[in-house]
Amino acid sequence: MKRNLLFAVSCILFVSTVFAQLPCNVMLGYYQTSWGTAVRLKDVNANYNVFALAFMEAGGGDQLPDNNTVDKLKLYSTSDANLRADILTVQGQGKKVLLSVGGASGSFKLTSTNDVNTFVSKMKTTIQSYKLDGMDLDMERSIYLQQLAGGTITSPEAHISNLISGLQQLLAWYQTTYSKKMILTMVPEVAYTTGGMSNYMSSTYGVAYLPIIEALRNDIDLVMVQLYNASGGSYGLDGSVYNQGTVDFIVSQTEAMIKGFTCKNSKGKYNGLKASQIAVCLPATSTSGGGYVSTTSVKSAINYLRGVGSKPGTYTLQKAGGYPGLRGMATWSVQNDLDGGYTFANNFATIFTSCLSTETDEIAVASALNLYPNPAADQLTVESELLQSQTLSIYNAFGQLVLQQNIADVKTILDISSLSSGFYTLSVGGEARKIVVE
Repeated sequence: MKRNLLFAVSCILFVSTVFAQLPCNVMLGYYQTSWGTAVRLKDVNANYNVFALAFMEAGGGDQLPDNNTVDKLKLYSTSDANLRADILTVQGQGKKVLLSVGGASGSFKLTSTNDVNTFVSKMKTTIQSYKLDGMDLDMERSIYLQQLAGGTITSPEAHISNLISGLQQLLAWYQTTYSKKMILTMVPEVAYTTGGMSNYMSSTYGVAYLPIIEALRNDIDLVMVQLYNASGGSYGLDGSVYNQGTVDFIVSQTEAMIKGFTCKNSKGKYNGLKASQIAVCLPATSTSGGGYVSTTSVKSAINYLRGVGSKPGTYTLQKAGGYPGLRGMATWSVQNDLDGGYTFANNFATIFTSCLSTETDEIAVASALNLYPNPAADQLTVESELLQSQTLSIYNAFGQLVLQQNIADVKTILDISSLSSGFYTLSVGGEARKIVVE
């Protein structure tokens, strides 16, 4: 009788969830809640379809070594009641609202299990309270990200591993709580990503974001490298240095994030992401910070990246035809764009007039993944023709990672005999499935 009941419950919960449904083409804006005079969220230019509330900050202030977890969403200039109402309004229009964590003066370092637990708990509370669709990771400042000499992409420093663990717990919790995938985006700085191609930056900054991206590559919806406020230039895949504020910087750094590269100083290999997981992130106006690029240049660079325009500078894409699946654009910030007459968001509307690629390999995963038997006792078979070389993760009902294994073939048999009876979430290739262990 218990077995039959368990099977009935599992049939109800056995649903597949592909990547959280971001718009086909994304125009993401950072919505300033922590300073400035913010326009009402519901009144923002209609071209914006994803918002990141900036920021959920640490409580210790700027660059203090005791910033060891998040504190709260700062609302210096935004009415809490208006924000809550506006979130529901824009979500009703099909837009997504995320919680951006960190920022220039609100980043932190998770140095212990207690820090991780506090981070996860506060994030859960805030996401639930504001009814948000997910989160954006904006960790900045070397004091919080810099790896020491031993850290590599596959073996990062403990505080980076702790952050990865916290994010995995949140992904599993959101899936279990809402029966859908939590949207996860990231907005790293150049130094901690493509800076890995530089001897100086890889040794000084430790390419600290790349371990996070690699560990969560199957769960990330969007990575938007900050193509601004980068001191000096950065290498492209052709070995040349390109400077911010140019079309070559946009094209070279974006392609590097898609194709991947081997880091200097034995930091490891970054394997790249799908074009649909990448957006071009730039300042909205010339007053938003270094790295501003004119609307004309932005359009020419992105058109070249998408394979619908001629080469605008000296950098030549290594992939002929470019990357039609490039997901969209992002900017700091909505308020700055408003002050500039919404030239950034309006430019987006002239560039992304249609989705040039659906990247059917991602979409097909949902129908191609088979799990059996379910419920299972000792072994679970995972079968798919599309997931080879990807990492499969299983989380318990508390969001804790309990099993992880690489998929080497079309059919993989998992040994789950060590798992206690109960409900679990299996995550792979951007899809999450409920499984039951008897």
